[in-house]
Amino acid sequence: MSPQLQNIINEIQQLSATEQKELLSAISKPIQSKSTQLKINNNFWNSKTIEQLLSEQQVQVATSISEIGGDFWPQEESVDEFNDFILTQRHDDRSSE
Repeated sequence: MSPQLQNIINEIQQLSATEQKELLSAISKPIQSKSTQLKINNNFWNSKTIEQLLSEQQVQVATSISEIGGDFWPQEESVDEFNDFILTQRHDDRSSE
């Protein structure tokens, strides 16, 4: 990295977060228009609202706990065995610290 570029970076680091964001946005616009190989996604700078995301993703609201439940627990493994395993792992993790 050249000393000139390092000086510029040092100056930029003294700017507020808002100013840094504005600078990045201003720098990215000419790059985006000049280069077809470099694709900068402007959506990164323009967040969507929760309502927009819900609409786009067509989120369904669960009205019953049975809708989100699953039948994934292996029958050959009891909950007690699982709890014992978790406790053993936590103990081993604490011992290794």
